[in-house]
Amino acid sequence: MATFDRRRIPAPEDSKPPVYLSTTAGPSRSRGNDELRPLFIKTGLVTQANGSAYVEADGVKIACSAFGPRPRPPPFTSTGTLNVEVKFAPFASQVRRAPLRDTEPVSHAAVLTNLLLPAVHLHLLPKMSVDVHIYVLEGDSDASVLAAGLSAACVALADAGIPLSGLAVGSTVALHGSTALLDPSGPECTGADATLTLGAMPALGRATSLHMTGEADLDAVCDMVEAALAGATSAHDAVAVALFDGVQ
Repeated sequence: MATFDRRRIPAPEDSKPPVYLSTTAGPSRSRGNDELRPLFIKTGLVTQANGSAYVEADGVKIACSAFGPRPRPPPFTSTGTLNVEVKFAPFASQVRRAPLRDTEPVSHAAVLTNLLLPAVHLHLLPKMSVDVHIYVLEGDSDASVLAAGLSAACVALADAGIPLSGLAVGSTVALHGSTALLDPSGPECTGADATLTLGAMPALGRATSLHMTGEADLDAVCDMVEAALAGATSAHDAVAVALFDGVQ
């Protein structure tokens, strides 16, 4: 007779994920189409870094640390260098990522660099380098990771004392038919006709860059940009308050 451990509860032989009913009328939201998810930002997360930030929204959790400015190896340039690194935790998405192979997507780092570069005064840092390390603890969609990653990176750079043109924040809009959804969740991004991620400096009334996937006509893209700018203005207020609280 096989031994039976009475201290443990035997688990079922197999398990199945729950199945949720989906509607064909489009994604359902508990908030308005022009409302952001609740945003939490805190500075000083990594004490070993010159500056750090933690950004959390519903479905997105990102930790960012900034190092520099520090001397860079030759060849020397008249302007500084910005290095952005993005890594995903193995448990960051529903499909578990390989710890060494699938944790550093190059495309995310390249897009975030383009979104962040216009906000950093690298011409004031000759022969120096600034390193930004972004670690994604949870990410329900690539667009949300890019938007929250940009906000986290800019807050970390400001916390480190790096000269900036202004606070750059990210905002995402998903297009479903003729409806633009601000700050979409993961399922809303999956079923969207197009998704746009915008980097903006609302205090200066400028956009740093944008990244778009999918297809949409010109009028729809203009509506998406306007919605993203409005969302960036709301996120900018939360970023400014977080930096002010961090200084105090």
